[in-house]
Amino acid sequence: MDAETEKDVDLTLPGWGSWAGVGAVPSKPQKKIIKKAKSTAPRKDVGMDHVIICTKKNRKLDQHLVRRLPHPYKNRSTFEREMRQPIGPQWNSVKAFRNMIKPSETVLDGHIIEPISVPKGFDKVPSKRSRGKKLQI
Repeated sequence: MDAETEKDVDLTLPGWGSWAGVGAVPSKPQKKIIKKAKSTAPRKDVGMDHVIICTKKNRKLDQHLVRRLPHPYKNRSTFEREMRQPIGPQWNSVKAFRNMIKPSETVLDGHIIEPISVPKGFDKVPSKRSRGKKLQI
């Protein structure tokens, strides 16, 4: 918390104007030069005991944020409501938990899964090497 707040800086050089040799008249004490810190807006956690609100942007967290609404959701509020609901067995019954984590499709052991085929009329995205030439499938 202290690292975020700016402090006053003393720019006075120690010793300058205060030294005197043999027989020299001591000079007047120098006026201190202090650079004042910029006044900032009060913190959001002022007055809250045991609370620290960090206002710095977390770049590592930024890559996990959702930029666009995922496919099955129609609006933002339904997506946020679903994400707030915990999935773990501590918050749901065992039966509900198993239903939530059950895969949408299951295949019995030993069965062959056919690969996905490209539909007709689907054009591949031209690579950088082709420079705009259309690729044929």
